[in-house]
Amino acid sequence: MSRRVFRILGRRQSGLAVVLTTILLAQAPARAEPKLERVVLVSRHGVPAPTASPAALEARTGRPWPAFPVEPGELMPHGAEALSRMGAYLRSLYAKAELLPETGCPAVNAVQVWADGAANRTRKSGQILADAIVPGCGLVARHGPAGAVDPVFDSGRICPLDPAEALAAVQGRTAGGFAVTDKASDKAIAALKRILGPAACKAVPAACLDGPSTLVATPTGPKIEGPLALAATVSENLLLEYAEGLPPDQVAWGQGTPETLAALLPAHRRAADLLRRTPEIATFRAATLLRMLSDLLQGEAPRGLGVPPLGASARLVVLASHDTTLSNLSGALGLGWSLPGQPDPTAPGATLAFEVWRHAETGARTIRIRIFAQTLDQLRSARALGPLDPPVSLPLTIGICPARDGGCDLETFTTKVRAAIPPVCLR
Repeated sequence: MSRRVFRILGRRQSGLAVVLTTILLAQAPARAEPKLERVVLVSRHGVPAPTASPAALEARTGRPWPAFPVEPGELMPHGAEALSRMGAYLRSLYAKAELLPETGCPAVNAVQVWADGAANRTRKSGQILADAIVPGCGLVARHGPAGAVDPVFDSGRICPLDPAEALAAVQGRTAGGFAVTDKASDKAIAALKRILGPAACKAVPAACLDGPSTLVATPTGPKIEGPLALAATVSENLLLEYAEGLPPDQVAWGQGTPETLAALLPAHRRAADLLRRTPEIATFRAATLLRMLSDLLQGEAPRGLGVPPLGASARLVVLASHDTTLSNLSGALGLGWSLPGQPDPTAPGATLAFEVWRHAETGARTIRIRIFAQTLDQLRSARALGPLDPPVSLPLTIGICPARDGGCDLETFTTKVRAAIPPVCLR
């Protein structure tokens, strides 16, 4: 047989193989995408007024502060609207994922909301989120006794960490307690010093922002004293002025641009990182919440001392909490993130989403964690969020758990979470 004949036969066989492969691929069932099974949302409350009065803030900074529309620490009206926008966006997102119905109300107890009863701002935020996520359904955000510490959001009263051990843990991250600030927070302190100016320094010596920042032990945990402490508080409160939509001349004494806030917030981030994200502290403070998460994500009713009466039938659980809660979870689980357009990683309304996905072929369940947050501009405008103007949404690496398919095996995750909880907290 000639070489030309072999070439023709070869081409025919090759073409036949392509046709057969195409037919087989067309007949093969498409790989099913994983399905969202349940979600736990941990959300910071909406924009509040500073917890200190304008007079108290002036006494600390030597500069006048604007009057806020509510009492110190209360949820501000504009902040409530921005939080409602975030809740509406989350509703649309999870309705599209078929976790919530597109219209009408979910089954009884399929969505449950628990808020920190210790503060009015979290109680109100919980109800705002309930109304936004399941509108018109009459869902009530539940909470513990008003004004009482809820172990879900601060386990310190159930299993307090020894003050000396807590201080040693933070010192271990600061070169023995001497390097309390880092380069970014040093720059932030210098920037705030320029804004406050010599007049403030003359009126209030602490506003000079001179001298070292130090760590001290207190019965409730480590505390930072000195320039970093003041800069952390002031920078966070200036961000609240901007986010609430106060006139430009009232934000940071007329200097509250997004760029200025971005330069100041590293002081707040540094203090929060040391006092809230240090793992030895974070696991104690979040112990009850960690245990509750491990149960809820498995589809079980939460167990243990201090957990709320949430049912196992919930497909979506919303926890209205604080920035400290988000920071504690970050430190305990090895999460970290930086938000484009938002210098505060735990800004008002920021929400950690713990999503459980089931793989149809194997039945295996994977957990993925995301952070949702509004940019400074979105908070200030309180505008509607949607596909053309979504909040920041980032998938997070789970430090305590090896990743697989963009997440972590649920059994592995819950095992590691339970192992991270201090034994004294498991009661």
